[in-house]
Formats: sequence, structure tokens, C-alpha cells
Amino acid sequence: MNPDELAGLKEVLTHKFTGGSIVKSVLDAVNTGVIILDQHENICLINSRASQLLNIHQEGPVPTRLSSIFMDDDRKILLPNIIKMARQQGEFQGEVMLKRRPQAAFLAFFSMNYYVQDQIGLFVVTITDISRLKDVERLLRKSERMVYLGRMLDDISHQIRNPVLAIGGFSRRLLKTRLEKPEYVRIIMDESKRLEMLLDVLTEFIQLPKPRFSIKTCSDIRQLITRSGNNIAEQFDAELNVIDNIEEQDAPVVTDTMLLCQAIEHVITNACESFLDSPRKPVITLEFHAPLSPQGGMTIRVSDLGPGIRPPIISRIFHPFFSTKTGHLGMGLTFSRRILEELQGEIDAESGLNQGTTITIKLPGDRRRRIRTEPLPA
Repeated sequence: MNPDELAGLKEVLTHKFTGGSIVKSVLDAVNTGVIILDQHENICLINSRASQLLNIHQEGPVPTRLSSIFMDDDRKILLPNIIKMARQQGEFQGEVMLKRRPQAAFLAFFSMNYYVQDQIGLFVVTITDISRLKDVERLLRKSERMVYLGRMLDDISHQIRNPVLAIGGFSRRLLKTRLEKPEYVRIIMDESKRLEMLLDVLTEFIQLPKPRFSIKTCSDIRQLITRSGNNIAEQFDAELNVIDNIEEQDAPVVTDTMLLCQAIEHVITNACESFLDSPRKPVITLEFHAPLSPQGGMTIRVSDLGPGIRPPIISRIFHPFFSTKTGHLGMGLTFSRRILEELQGEIDAESGLNQGTTITIKLPGDRRRRIRTEPLPA
């Protein structure tokens, strides 16, 4: 087909099949990519959404063949099969990896329908980007696996608890008798206590309640966290310095205050424990920052002047059972990260040897659209 014939066919398609410029405008307003092909698979029409998905207007000329938007490995077999199914069965629907200029790619739900009117064949292709949907599916599968592992771990802890309690109980009885080496029994008793404590921590971790979200102001959150921080500081005879950098006191924060305070308590406890081998009094700084985003939110920093953490292991401090302190389970910061994940927040750490450690927590604001929260002006 020569260029004049193709231009004529495009004009026919535009007026005969789409009803002229009105329907063309409608296709451009549709939030789904639409591509119209002639019976020779030449591209005759691409709506605005398809141009956005394929990044057509940014790099190079508009493609004239459908094969140009397919991955190289799919042009020989997949695309001909799709076209054959559309011709024979009238339609094809499925997931296809498509090119996004210049070199990117995305997963799309690809639909092709074939129509014949007045002896003129026409392919109508619709494209929907489902990359985010696939990411959600992967997260869902991961969460389902975590739920399964959590239930299994809960069952295991129940099975272990009874023997551990029996060992500890009989060890205490043996200490009341005359033994040649009672220190051996004390070791057994101490280790059984450690196992009991481990089981308690695991049970608490597994049975962490689901968040009950509510909208609070930054000032409300600051007061609750400061109160919890002071309670922890008193237990360690630590000095807690509170720095309030919140200018907008009524900025909204969406969170579960009970779980949030629990996460902060673990962080402050970990900061205080970093001074256990130091003659110095623990000095902890608690900072509050409100972001400039109109949706609100909040940033909380807990800093200490302890010995710090060496760079090779800073990335492991949130891992379960990791601790640089002797006799500690290493679950405190793991609890904090688990809670922040449930609260849809973020937690990160910065540290250096002999430079102290700073834990940064970011809380989301009110993510609801303004159309749900504010009446439109008359």
C-alpha cells in the first residue's frame, strides 16, 4: 500500500469507523490506550493514552507497524499468533510485554479485536498498563507467605514452650538438693529462662495487632511520644532532650498511636542500651519535624551519643536476633520496623563508629484526595 492509499484509508477509517473528529476526541479522552490498524496491520490511529504509554511523542517518529511496539523476542511467534487468533476468532486478550521508548518496557493487558465492514478489515487494539497491579499481586503473595510462616512459628513456639517450662521447673527443684556441681544446673536454668523470654518475644511479634488508623495532629503525636520517651529514659536514668521543629501544629498524621509509641519505645530503649558498657550517662535526643507537604505527615529522629555502629553492619540492625550487645535478643529494632511497615511509614538508620546513631522515622499524612475532605466552592 502506497502512502496515498494509506492516507486515504486513514481518512476513511477516521470518518467511517470513528464518526469523524468527535469520536477521535472521545478516544483521546479514554484512559486506555487505543490503536487502530488496517487489515495489513499498518497503524492508522493512536489515541493520546497509547502515545503516553508508549512514549511516542518523546522519542522519534510515530510507529507505522504494530511490531515496533513488541519486544524483539515476541515479533516472530507471539505477534503473528495474536493476529491469527484475532482474524480467526475475532479477538485476543492476554498479558504482553511491550516497548516503551527509548529502551524501557512495561507489562500490558493487550486486547485485539478484528472487524470487517464493507469489505474493509480493521483491527482495534486496547492497551492497559498493569505493572502496578502485578507489583500488588507480588506483595499480596509475599504477605500470604508471611502469614503462613507466622502461623507455623506460632505453633512451633507452643510446642517448645511446655518442654522449656518443664526443664526450668525441674532445674529449680534440683538447685534445692545437694549437688556436687550446682553451677551446671544454674546454667540449665538460665538458658531455659532465655528460651522462655525468646518465646515470649516471638509470640508478641507474631501476634502484633493490626493497626487501627486515625487522624491525629503533629502536636498530639509529639505529646504522646514525649511521654513514652520520658518513661523509658527514667528506667535507664538517661537524659532525654526534646527538640520541637514543628511549625504547623495541626498538620495531620494518619497512624495508630499505641503501636507508634511502642515502636518509639523500642528505638529509645536501644539507644539507651548502647551506653551499657560506657561510664557516661545516656544522652538521647528526640526531634520532631513536620514536612512541608499539604497532606501532612511527620518525621521523628532519635539520636544518641553512644559508640555508634560500624558501617559494615549498619544495614543489619533491623534484622531479627541481630545485636552487638551480649545477652540481648536483638529484636527491638526489628519490632520497630515491623510496626512502621504496618503503619505504612518508613524507618532508617545512620551511624558511624564513635559518632553515635540516629534512627529516622517518617509517618504518612492524610492521603485522601481533597475531593473527599473539602467541599468544592460554589
